[in-house]
Amino acid sequence: MKMKNLNKYIFLIGSFVALLSISSCTKSFLDQKPYTSIASEDALKTPADIKTALNGTYANLRNGELRGAAVPLLGDLLADNIYLSSSNIGLFNGENAYSITTDGAYSNRVWFFAYANILQANNIIDAPLNKGTDVLQYKGEAYAIRALLYFDLVRLFGKSYTIAPNTLGVPIVLHYDPTILPKRNTVAEVYAQILSDLDQAINLMSQYNGSARFSKYAAIALKAKVNLYKGNYQDAYDLANDVLKNSGFTPVSRTALAGYWSAATPHDQANKVETLFELVSDAFNHNGADELSMHYVQDDNSEGEMLSTQSLFDAYTSTDVRKNLIIKGVRNRLGGEDPAYIVNKYPVVAGDFNEKKVIRLSEVQLIAAEAAYRITKESEALTLLNQLVAQRDASLIYTSTGATLLADIINERRKELAFEGDRFFDLNRLNQDIMRTEEYPSGIIKAGDYRRVMPIPLGEINVNPNIIQNPDYH
Repeated sequence: MKMKNLNKYIFLIGSFVALLSISSCTKSFLDQKPYTSIASEDALKTPADIKTALNGTYANLRNGELRGAAVPLLGDLLADNIYLSSSNIGLFNGENAYSITTDGAYSNRVWFFAYANILQANNIIDAPLNKGTDVLQYKGEAYAIRALLYFDLVRLFGKSYTIAPNTLGVPIVLHYDPTILPKRNTVAEVYAQILSDLDQAINLMSQYNGSARFSKYAAIALKAKVNLYKGNYQDAYDLANDVLKNSGFTPVSRTALAGYWSAATPHDQANKVETLFELVSDAFNHNGADELSMHYVQDDNSEGEMLSTQSLFDAYTSTDVRKNLIIKGVRNRLGGEDPAYIVNKYPVVAGDFNEKKVIRLSEVQLIAAEAAYRITKESEALTLLNQLVAQRDASLIYTSTGATLLADIINERRKELAFEGDRFFDLNRLNQDIMRTEEYPSGIIKAGDYRRVMPIPLGEINVNPNIIQNPDYH
């Protein structure tokens, strides 16, 4: 698919979703001016138009090919947290075995759907209406969504900023233009764009409308995370502490953790516990069999082909409440594993589905802890780490120092953020080997292995002469 044709496709998706979302039309459908034949500035003329387009943008971000399933699954499967059961329907076989091809990688879908979603955000940002609190809020949310999409893309298709910032990342496309065939920007350039978008988002947003939408402090939290991945630890520390001290959010407690994950309802404006931003599904608006929970739950209605590794299960002590989010049982498909370590973090698969967490307060606390350590505030790093652990494991108190303290913080990131899609990206930025166990077809995946960066889709390479493939993919 050509990038110029993709731009047309993106606008079609955004317009189609917007059109379907309109519930109070006063004219016949056939009398409507076709959305795909008019410019975005003509289509998005009122606050209601922009809100409708934004709703469609969130809906596509929630798609199973993006943040609804594919991105969090790849983030754990390409690392050491989950593996593909021997009883499966064929999805993710290449990633599970680290036999990743340019025309068969699941990340290909992320590429195309992400750029479709980016153009939806672009159309909102470029809409000529720029007045009013609501309009500015909507545009701020669109900037934050675009930042998140580029953050996911550059971490999948480019090397880590902390290792090779001047190597190729992904193309930056900021406006609808069906004629362009863009080149790949560098990793550093993409990060600069992400941070610029987040600055715009933070400046424009003034409302908190619940966990299902981006807000100012959700954008600040994401900016802290981007700076952590960039290796800009002072900014990561300052931003994370701003969220911890000033956002009004409170962490989920040890006693409330199980209920927090079993709930399938987003937080409203009055509930500022733990979740800064999440993607919401309900009984009517969801991805069906492509929902994240369907890849984990073991019942007759879901495939449940993704299992936790034993090494992750064993990382939790018996007194850690997070261990209850993994159940030692039996894979209920023919030839399935026994024992099987079954993920129970997303248990709802009937009538409604679990929300997909994007940024949580507990992660912000771990960002602050790691950043504090790296700017030589070791005592504060230890305090921040133990504050979080006290809400997870009453028997565990860290007393570590130096490199051991950093390793403990990274280990707590693994345990706290398991099945949320961060482990692969963390191991990449840390330049660490992926210690794959016997549950996988592959052995250890060394730091620097070319497969630690996903291939640019062959379909894109074939039609865009300006796109260069990542090294060693053919």
